[in-house]
Amino acid sequence: MNAKPHVAFETVQNALQDSWSRSQHYGLTREDDAFPQMPAAHLADVLANNAQLQTLSLPVMHELARQIATQQAVVVLSDNAGVVLNTCGNSDSLEKVERFALVPGNLWSECGRGTNAIGTALALDDSCEIRGEEHFLVKNRGLYCAATALQAPTGALAGALDISGPARFPHQQTFMWVQQAARRIEHLWAKASLQSDQWLMCLHPEATGLDTPDEGVLLFSDNLLMAANRIALHYLRITPAQLGLLTFTHLFPQAQQRSSRCPYPITTAHNDQFWCQLTAPTQRHVSVPQAAPVTLWPLQQEATKALRLLNAGVSLCITGETGCGKEHVSRSLWQQSQWRSGRFVAINCASLPEALIESELFGYQPGAFTGANKQGYLGKIREADGGVLFLDEIGDMPLTLQSRLLRVLQEKEVTPLGENRSYKVNFTVICATHRDLALRVAEGQFREDLLWRLQEYRFTLPALRDWQNLPAFIQHLWQEMGGKQRRITLSDTLITTLSAHPWPGNVRQLRSVLKVLLALADDGDTLVPTDLPPEVRSCPVPAALNLQSHDDALIEQTLKYHQGNISRAAAALGVARSTLYRRAARARDSERLED
Repeated sequence: MNAKPHVAFETVQNALQDSWSRSQHYGLTREDDAFPQMPAAHLADVLANNAQLQTLSLPVMHELARQIATQQAVVVLSDNAGVVLNTCGNSDSLEKVERFALVPGNLWSECGRGTNAIGTALALDDSCEIRGEEHFLVKNRGLYCAATALQAPTGALAGALDISGPARFPHQQTFMWVQQAARRIEHLWAKASLQSDQWLMCLHPEATGLDTPDEGVLLFSDNLLMAANRIALHYLRITPAQLGLLTFTHLFPQAQQRSSRCPYPITTAHNDQFWCQLTAPTQRHVSVPQAAPVTLWPLQQEATKALRLLNAGVSLCITGETGCGKEHVSRSLWQQSQWRSGRFVAINCASLPEALIESELFGYQPGAFTGANKQGYLGKIREADGGVLFLDEIGDMPLTLQSRLLRVLQEKEVTPLGENRSYKVNFTVICATHRDLALRVAEGQFREDLLWRLQEYRFTLPALRDWQNLPAFIQHLWQEMGGKQRRITLSDTLITTLSAHPWPGNVRQLRSVLKVLLALADDGDTLVPTDLPPEVRSCPVPAALNLQSHDDALIEQTLKYHQGNISRAAAALGVARSTLYRRAARARDSERLED
């Protein structure tokens, strides 16, 4: 049961036995006759989330359907959970019940229907064919099915392409045809993903193999490999997890990155020989990997690290004060990562009642509990499939749910409330908290194993008042909120006043103030400090004044206002922390002399 047709019979049989074992583990019996089907409302969301896959696959599917017309079979496209997205071809020879089972919305995962070509190909992330009695469910034994898993250019499992027909028909070439069609879809998808600032590289062992579906396609942002089709990964002997981590120089240490319309030979790091074509981007940019713009990040070194790690699927944990921009930074990372084709799904673990967090995360089937939506609910984790799940205030997640979340993160499967079957998911996690998670573990309020799974890499976001590029960030936020579009300008004095404010509420408070300014201003206005809300205008400590003009009482008042925090007091006074430390030390020395 492998993509290679020459695989040994024993290997196929072992894989088939493993699939049957998994089917039994899911609690299925051979006589089960239910047809797992997704509610229409959820199907619409699934179809929308897989729009690009369908657009690229449909022309190939229709051509494949014409190719197998004499076998009276159908071509089926599913998503990565085994939900049927499209079906085309001649289904006249199929039984009525089989025709119904292959329409969009039906589920063909292994956990839903046992051993079958779609579900088993997804489970193996490979190709397989299942003939008649090899299906786990007796009701499917009249079918022959051949399927191949489809891989997105980001390396994520995207779905499966399948040919299903009557088991009584001969199917000598069907397996090969579905594999060839899948290669064409992955080839088209990789090239369609090319952005104007990326290098396009095509590889093949023979020069005549270039510009065919059998070529490897690689996309580089400057010299960093960001996307590729499955064939390219096979040629270079790398895994999908390495996308976003390897450079052109690492892959081709003896070659130069130069554009050429004519094929030329190139040698890989494994000394494999290929012919290649390399096309320069139509729009160049400078940084590799692309980090968040300076206006979005207080820590530039962390930006580069965090983006590389996110591309590799490493879980990030961002700590910092409440409102300091943890979600803002996380969205910025997602927008520039290889996960940007999926959704950014945020959930605040502290704001939801404990009774609702489980259903919000894992979803539920219709009628799972009193008050549940009649059509059920997909759940945040499945909504994040192919993208980023952002868990805000993770330190406040109830202990009872932490074990379920850990299981999902480890197995990449989610079981909705009220259901016995699981759904495969592929996403990466960014969590955020203002709490000390290690302390929560010591207090018995947070699972240590979940901590290490979520905190594979941790960094702390400084408070807004400590951002060195705060004026630029304020301008960026203003433009993002629509100020530039309405031609409303923030004066230099207003920017200076905003930059000097202590911002105890951090980015959240700043955004609220800008929202007020925007609502009260007329198009074309230039705003000055007097336009600020009173609580911002009348900052309790005058900013940007020389420290020598302040008496000890004012310093004491400032420290008291900021609860003894030297960094905050120094920012409010407009001086360096070291200066305030020295002044405090001199004050202590004076007290000793007086004593």
